[in-house]
Amino acid sequence: MPAPKFLSGLPKPVLFGLYGAIGGLLGALLLGEPIMSALGPKQAQAAPPPAPEPRLAVSVSDRLQVYQGGTNKLLVQIVRDAFDDDVALRVDDLPPGLTARETVIPAGKTAGEIELRAALTTKAELGTEHKGLKVTASARPGGKVVTEATTFTLTPLVSAPPEADIVFVLDVTGSMQNQINGLKDGIVTFANALRAAKVDARFGCLAFRDLTQGEPSQILKFKGAQFTDDAVAFSNEVARLNARGGGDDPETSLEAIIEAAGYDFRKGATRSLVLITDAAPKTRGVSVQKTASTLGDKKIDLLHLVINSPGRAQYQEVQLGALGVPAEKGVDRGKEFDLAKTAGDSAAFTNVLLPEMTKAIVAAAEAKPAARPELAKQEIVKPELKTVKAVQSDQTYDRSSIGQLVLAVGAWTGSIAGLVCLFLLGGQTHYLRGGLPSVGGIVASLVGGIVAGAAGGAAGQGLFLLAPGNKELTIVFQVLSWALLGGLAGAGLSMFVPNLKTGYGLVGGALGGALGAGGYIVVTASAGAQLGRLAGGLALGLCIGLMVAVVETAFRRAWIEVRYGPREMVTVNLGAEPVKVGGDARACTVWARGAADIALRYFIRDGKVICTDILAREESAVSDGDTRTAGKVTIVVRTSTVAAPAPAPSPTPPAPSVQPAAKSTLDAVAPMPAPPAPVQPTKPIAVSPQSAPSARPSAPTAPPPPRATDACPTCGRKNPGRPGARYCVVCDQTY
Repeated sequence: MPAPKFLSGLPKPVLFGLYGAIGGLLGALLLGEPIMSALGPKQAQAAPPPAPEPRLAVSVSDRLQVYQGGTNKLLVQIVRDAFDDDVALRVDDLPPGLTARETVIPAGKTAGEIELRAALTTKAELGTEHKGLKVTASARPGGKVVTEATTFTLTPLVSAPPEADIVFVLDVTGSMQNQINGLKDGIVTFANALRAAKVDARFGCLAFRDLTQGEPSQILKFKGAQFTDDAVAFSNEVARLNARGGGDDPETSLEAIIEAAGYDFRKGATRSLVLITDAAPKTRGVSVQKTASTLGDKKIDLLHLVINSPGRAQYQEVQLGALGVPAEKGVDRGKEFDLAKTAGDSAAFTNVLLPEMTKAIVAAAEAKPAARPELAKQEIVKPELKTVKAVQSDQTYDRSSIGQLVLAVGAWTGSIAGLVCLFLLGGQTHYLRGGLPSVGGIVASLVGGIVAGAAGGAAGQGLFLLAPGNKELTIVFQVLSWALLGGLAGAGLSMFVPNLKTGYGLVGGALGGALGAGGYIVVTASAGAQLGRLAGGLALGLCIGLMVAVVETAFRRAWIEVRYGPREMVTVNLGAEPVKVGGDARACTVWARGAADIALRYFIRDGKVICTDILAREESAVSDGDTRTAGKVTIVVRTSTVAAPAPAPSPTPPAPSVQPAAKSTLDAVAPMPAPPAPVQPTKPIAVSPQSAPSARPSAPTAPPPPRATDACPTCGRKNPGRPGARYCVVCDQTY
């Protein structure tokens, strides 16, 4: 029986491919994976990027002016990165006559003020200009000192105060007459207070009602200009306004704010809008967000609100979003005043609201920052992780564990190759003899496969390490390493396949390993490393078994077909090593049920297929198609390139003699005695046509020369070894 019945009809390459696939899969599943888990290094994991270093950025006005005998406030803005602790501010290296009070920006805030004071002395004593005065911001997050500095220019002044342009956005609907009167009466006091604070102020006014009621806004003009520094002229123009119209609440105050933001402000002036209204805004035409965005685009510094409760939330949202950035505590975007305090008394507008507004405008004009601070872009440099990959895995391992990785890969491939060789040997034995291999064969195939696989795997991993980071080269080396593994396994398997040359086994195994690598790469790319390894073991065994059988078939010159039945047949290659057919499964290459222990022996000698019939004690050259039986099997000789033998002459009938009793077996150890020269044997042995006896007895000839001491006593073939331990492959005997 060449194989189990359900497999007996398969071609030999397919059958051996199945044997190899089973061995490879079981090797990967039962041995390979546990070995990789036990011996393999831990998968490399990238170290977490280092925590960013705490950083600080600071910005102040490029220039600041201070009056002799007066004070001014320097607005400082900061940005923290990776911490939120208090930040201390100080001004270093101030010239004589100038002092600065240190301050702290608390955690959670991004702006603060440093108050500078100039002594009451002459401008000459203070100097005309002090460049490069340094503002230092410092913090200690986690005990680590972080500092950042910037510079500004300080100029002591006796004149040329900072500039402020102020636009009153005044609601002049029917309920606002008291506020109109308050602005008219208080503007002179307001202007005088700004002048006393050394602020160069100009005033403008936009009067609005309700655009939806057909009531357009009115821009007050002063000699054709939108602004005036003449408080009396401003008061006279406001006096012309009368509270009327407006319809029902709310009013189109957002449109008025946007229109006022488009006034012709001076380039260096602090830009302030003062909204005075008792109504909520209409938001159908213009949104709160658009209004805030417009104020940011127009670089409006302050939006003061003189309002009642209706619409407070919308107006505050416009105020806080005026700079186009999220609201931050500590950054003054304007004050809010309660309009109800002036509802019945216009003097309250003059005596309460305008003085508070004066302080805010003066502070903003004196300490207007040049720009918000910006942190330089910080690039987080991830630590470099030096890794390697395994030839049978897409996982990465730390480069320091290369030795452990090579050991694990060698053990993995050795376990798979060992089981592949064991299953192929078992398949080969069952294919030829219908049984299982001997204990010695099992040990030899298993150990040989493990050694070959371990060597191939370790060498393959070494090749694979030569291509770090190159995808194409990685695939090439991966295929080469698997081909090396398969070639060593195929070469080892050739020791158990009759007449399979080691070179052919090497080629077949290498082709199988390369094909197995292709299967592994495809599966790994779609299913991951673990399934890829299992598929790789299966593909490796399948392709090695398949290709070894294919190569065995492709390069054979002569073989025998052993037919067990109409659909059961095995083929065995012929070569110098004899192929024995008989009933003794241990002694024979091919088991034949019902035959003598050793019935037939086939081998190639001098380019001819030689068949020895052990029972008949005949040896003859046979040609393609020669058919014989042994027990219940039929043996047919097949040739491809082996030369056909010359036709043998008809044998001469033997002289009468006593036929010895037939034996069931041939004693292969005892040499056949040479017959006496003058007596012909009872039945001639047809060694070759030239050696066949002639039809007539010939005259006695001289005895042949003595044989060499290392020659077989039966056939004369020379064999190496010691006397008593020499083995003749032709006669299958030891002498």
